[in-house]
Amino acid sequence: MFLIADELEELTGYVVPAYQAKWLNRNGYPFDMSAAGRPKVLRAYVDQRLGGIASSTTKAETKPDFSHWR
Repeated sequence: MFLIADELEELTGYVVPAYQAKWLNRNGYPFDMSAAGRPKVLRAYVDQRLGGIASSTTKAETKPDFSHWR
């Protein structure tokens, strides 16, 4: 559901949560802060923004092409 600490560090380039939050703000990523003071970023948003997963509503329906078997 949310990025884990290592993924958040890889995304932002920062280890310190306050710097991660600043980076997220500068780059337009929505996030909430946990009770522990760490940014919480939805994995689905990052996947969508970086093109990792196609939405089911935009995914083209594909069918196998058996024309070469004739």
